[in-house]
Amino acid sequence: MRILMGAVERRFVAGIGAGLLGLLVAQGCAKSVEDPSLRPRDPADAWADEFDRAEGLAQGAMFDEAEKRYLRALRLTRAFPDEDPRGVRTRLALADLYTVVGRIDEAERQYLDVIALQRRVFGDENEAVADSLNRLGVLYADDGRAAAAEPLFEEALRLRLKIYGDRSPPTVATMQNLASAYRETGRYDDAEVLYLQALDLYGASGEAYLGAGSVVQNNLAVLYRRMGRGAEAESLHLGAIEVSRAVNGPRNPNLARFRRDLANLYASQGRFDDAEESYHEAIGVFIANYGQSHYEVRQTYLDFAAMLAVAGREEDARYYRSLAAEIPARRRTESEDGPAQARSDHVPDRTE
Repeated sequence: MRILMGAVERRFVAGIGAGLLGLLVAQGCAKSVEDPSLRPRDPADAWADEFDRAEGLAQGAMFDEAEKRYLRALRLTRAFPDEDPRGVRTRLALADLYTVVGRIDEAERQYLDVIALQRRVFGDENEAVADSLNRLGVLYADDGRAAAAEPLFEEALRLRLKIYGDRSPPTVATMQNLASAYRETGRYDDAEVLYLQALDLYGASGEAYLGAGSVVQNNLAVLYRRMGRGAEAESLHLGAIEVSRAVNGPRNPNLARFRRDLANLYASQGRFDDAEESYHEAIGVFIANYGQSHYEVRQTYLDFAAMLAVAGREEDARYYRSLAAEIPARRRTESEDGPAQARSDHVPDRTE
């Protein structure tokens, strides 16, 4: 996304000198002067201005203002034909923004509208449809709806294999997404095959794909934990964390996901102190990136509460379950009032 460094200012002459005006009137030849600011703006220029401003605001985490600009840009796309890419681009940007702030239903509506438009304009067999199917699948999977995500990933993978072959980054990304959906629906053997294939392809693609490879590595670790292969899972988690920190820094959301998954492994092994440390680190990074109302924060609270209950700390478990329970209502409020702009590193803790 591009950040605009400042607003474009337009200055117009407000009038003409009094002496010249008097002369024109006296001669009976005064003429009206058109103010250029009153001319209707070209829709293409207006769209570009609104969209670019929205992109900059979104990058700065000013999500409520970004949403207003995106919605203005979307209204302006009504002046363009259906096949104009600006309409799709605006809807996808809105969907991504709603995803980041946890407004899942609104993100879903935008993705579905985009897919319907793309199918109508371009037909079914193209990359634009594959990309949107993959995005919607990710939204469903992250929202705990793997069964709904699975057919979307399958169709996206079929299209990308046909368009790109099996070694392109888009194909591999969808391959590992489908593997994760299979994992969540219990198709462990199918998931392992796809994860290993994706990991090999990313590994052969060089340093540019280290970050993407770390995601596959972590997801494979989650699969191995569920298959009872704990030692392999821990090794893969730790490796993914190390790569993610080196490539994207200590505050990136993927690192938080990896730490939460490692915490879940430790919890399943009864290593509660190690698990608690990892949960707290994950919560802190999620809140710093998304605020306290995001579904990733909610899921981490729930996982942490489950561990605390198993560890016999029921009062603490109730506390974190209550924090998780507050998030849907807070999200609804922010949906009505606009998402909060503030971000904080503060992690609610029973010890405070």
